[in-house]
Amino acid sequence: MPVPALTSTLRVRSCDVDSFGHVNNAVYLQYCEGARNDYMLERGLTFADFERWQAGPVLTRAQLEFKFPARTDDQLAIRGNISLIGRTRFRIQHEVVRIPDGTHVCGADLHFAFVDLTSGRPVRVPAKFLAAFEL
Repeated sequence: MPVPALTSTLRVRSCDVDSFGHVNNAVYLQYCEGARNDYMLERGLTFADFERWQAGPVLTRAQLEFKFPARTDDQLAIRGNISLIGRTRFRIQHEVVRIPDGTHVCGADLHFAFVDLTSGRPVRVPAKFLAAFEL
């Protein structure tokens, strides 16, 4: 059963755009990272949980597809769906859309591995993380 979509919103800041007047491609990864943080908070998780578990997610793969430029002061919604792809890995598929017209700006397919914070070796995705996202 698919996990309900999660949503984070933001306003494009002038420092996010490049000399062509649109959001720089690298900034979209920052938007997705901020959205992931919002998704966790929405589900009752914080970075203190990672410290307690002595494990945290590390980005292992990122694929972005740009469709339409976003510009300063555009309101964006970053919608995400999280799925489990292994004992130690999960995936978030993001869709960035402009509010209010719903223009599809960018898609992002991000893969993460949970690792031990000391050794950096892969570990199982913690049960509380799985439960928070109904995985």
